[in-house]
Amino acid sequence: MSNTTDQLLSQHIAQLKAEGANGLEQYEKKLRSNTKNPAVLGDLLFEGRAALMFLRNGFRVAMRERPDLQIELDKEVVGVEVKHFHEKEQDRVDEKAMLEATELLVLIGDLTESEGAPAWTQIANVAIRKASQYMSDAPNILIVESSSESLELMLPSAVHEYDVEVFKSNDPCLRRLNAMMLINTRSIGFRSSARVGSSGPWNVEFCQTAHATAPLSAKLVSALTNVRLD
Repeated sequence: MSNTTDQLLSQHIAQLKAEGANGLEQYEKKLRSNTKNPAVLGDLLFEGRAALMFLRNGFRVAMRERPDLQIELDKEVVGVEVKHFHEKEQDRVDEKAMLEATELLVLIGDLTESEGAPAWTQIANVAIRKASQYMSDAPNILIVESSSESLELMLPSAVHEYDVEVFKSNDPCLRRLNAMMLINTRSIGFRSSARVGSSGPWNVEFCQTAHATAPLSAKLVSALTNVRLD
């Protein structure tokens, strides 16, 4: 491990500790054991950044194995799975198309040709694959942290597609997911502190599923809907 990587990880853990996160010993071990695997390490860091987001919006947070996080608000517990969508080749194709465009409107963001499925289907498929990791005795949400502009505004369509699959399925694990959140990481920065209710860009989308077994309380829905990054 390079000195730079070690310093960055130490700063990351120190920041989480200062903000009040629990379960950091196991999380730090996972980080340091994957320093030679940049892709896995990057995904783990996104889990930490999701934890910081919740901590700075008034939630208590514990780092876990399955699901990735457990958040709590006024003794109400929610399980959180985190998925990072990396920048896609389509983003570079779209950027080139916009630079070369001679017309006002340019079709961008369609992953069907390049990856075989549209963005909303990819999100729904992730939610389905993670079903076994959702908590069985509490509500659950899926956090999608996106470094791809191809996922912007796709969350409602993804939730709708997930709901269709849940309705057709007999798998009770699929009914454990209450909502999805989409974070556009290309336009956010995690600063050293947060002020809930402060001004700033809204770059977190929240959308509930239709068939969850354990309901989210109205208070949790309001808090999750109003999560923002400072």
